[in-house]
Amino acid sequence: MIAGHIEQFDEMSAALRRLVKASASNTCDVALAMPDSAVVTATIRLPSDLGATALLRQVEAEVERLSGRSVAVMSFDYSVQRRTQAPGQSAEVEVSIAAASQEKVQDWLGLAESAGLKPVVMDVRAEASMLAARRLISAPPVTLGHPVVALFQVGSEGASLHVTHQDEIVHASRKPVDDALHRDDKNALPAMIKTLADGLASDLDALLSASTFRKIDTVLLAADSPLLHGLQEAIKRRTFSDCVVVDPFSGMSLGQALVGGVFQHEGRAGMLTACGLALRRFHGAC
Repeated sequence: MIAGHIEQFDEMSAALRRLVKASASNTCDVALAMPDSAVVTATIRLPSDLGATALLRQVEAEVERLSGRSVAVMSFDYSVQRRTQAPGQSAEVEVSIAAASQEKVQDWLGLAESAGLKPVVMDVRAEASMLAARRLISAPPVTLGHPVVALFQVGSEGASLHVTHQDEIVHASRKPVDDALHRDDKNALPAMIKTLADGLASDLDALLSASTFRKIDTVLLAADSPLLHGLQEAIKRRTFSDCVVVDPFSGMSLGQALVGGVFQHEGRAGMLTACGLALRRFHGAC
């Protein structure tokens, strides 16, 4: 996989089949997460008195505007969020939208089906990661004083930043990463770490200068293990914020068979998205 795109479908399919077999699970239903780079998202405000049909038309128009493509070739979903009303104005609702091309969605559905799995949920990587991260953010002692928390996630498809305050995302951004991460080029890691830390610091500085927040209280870091320690220290130096390597399984009981190996702390940091998908708790078995 490169930048969220399945470059070698047959090899990925074979690996997934081996993984399903090794898990010895009898569960067929599966939740998937589309790469952030393959999805366009937006939050719009619409009059609260719109009927269902009128609301759908407004969403379809926004999907076409965001993607530059006909809604007929797009897969999309939306949800109505909170109701707001400014003094002297009509009530509105916030509508969150996510859309991706049907072709890309079918690639991921086909990958799951090729391994004998039944896709039940199609999420977005960032949303799944935030579901897992919110559990960590709400745990003591982080909850003290409603902190401003940044989740910085780095993987083969790019780097994403989500800043939360009082359980709401107040800032989101995404950047590509150097292809040295795809090549596993260890000689290029120091330069990549500096670039990532500098970019994060710049994003956070811009956010703080344009908001009422005085500082970022904590940076949660989720990344592949080759980057972890160097990137954690670089972020601390550049942002003057505490930087904590994410452990998605913190507070959970692990079976004896999972202790050690890839489930050591460093390996866990790259499993934030998978953990978020598992926390959906849907039911179904073969």
